[in-house]
Amino acid sequence: MTILLKPFELLWRAVNRLRRALYRRGILKGKRLPRPVISVGNLAAGGAGKTPAVVTIARYLEKRGFRVAVLTRGYGRAGNVSGLVTSLDAAKFGDEPVLLKSKLKNIDVIVGSKRYQNAVQYLNSNECDLFILDDGFQHLKLARDTDVVIDSGRGVMREGRSALADADFVIQRRLRLVVPEELTGRRVFAFAGLAYNEQFFASLRENGLDMIGTRSFRDHHRYTAGDIDAIKEAARTAGAEAIVTTEKDAVKIDDRDIIAIAAEMMIEPEILARISGLVD
Repeated sequence: MTILLKPFELLWRAVNRLRRALYRRGILKGKRLPRPVISVGNLAAGGAGKTPAVVTIARYLEKRGFRVAVLTRGYGRAGNVSGLVTSLDAAKFGDEPVLLKSKLKNIDVIVGSKRYQNAVQYLNSNECDLFILDDGFQHLKLARDTDVVIDSGRGVMREGRSALADADFVIQRRLRLVVPEELTGRRVFAFAGLAYNEQFFASLRENGLDMIGTRSFRDHHRYTAGDIDAIKEAARTAGAEAIVTTEKDAVKIDDRDIIAIAAEMMIEPEILARISGLVD
């Protein structure tokens, strides 16, 4: 599969490299909002921890007194829904926007592919001090004041590492799983629909969980009742005492028998302070 993807990856990188060169030279120009924009992104497609990083940065800025709003594309949402995330409906708004809203209860999350237009429309009837642009490193149509890039060191690369020259902050992927005490000593079955499911399963093992079975789905997978029944049957067959998944998957599933494992991005306090200083 990796060999088959390589030509696509090389073409993707070439297109993005050309686009970035055109923006660097001023041939193409990003549209600038009347508020500062902090972009959080990465070089690879998925699996870097962008959503937890957005949560960490947004919470820090909120505690510092900033009124924050988040702009996010919303992969996997139904139709062309755009605007404020007004409910925790993952089918309508997408799994990542709903996860962001569930974590950032007092912060507006705005979903839609046209992030400049969405922000302008938002400012017509709302107010904020700054925007955080989720998964924004390659979204050059929107000018940003600060670029935070997570260097995960793996995955299908959208751009070469030379693009990091445009980053203001390059941070490592340092995710900390929050494992409920109730799972201690219990046999666990895990499933996930991420870009890199094995990364999640490996982290569970590193946290001491007794993993006796796993099941993988594609990134942004929409779970059906049949999927959940199959997961539960596989867990029973394996002798599991608990079923766990990621928070991103859990927001798409209404089932009390499935335990969500939270993930927090650890960012050095001095980096958070410097990010804050750039928008003061």
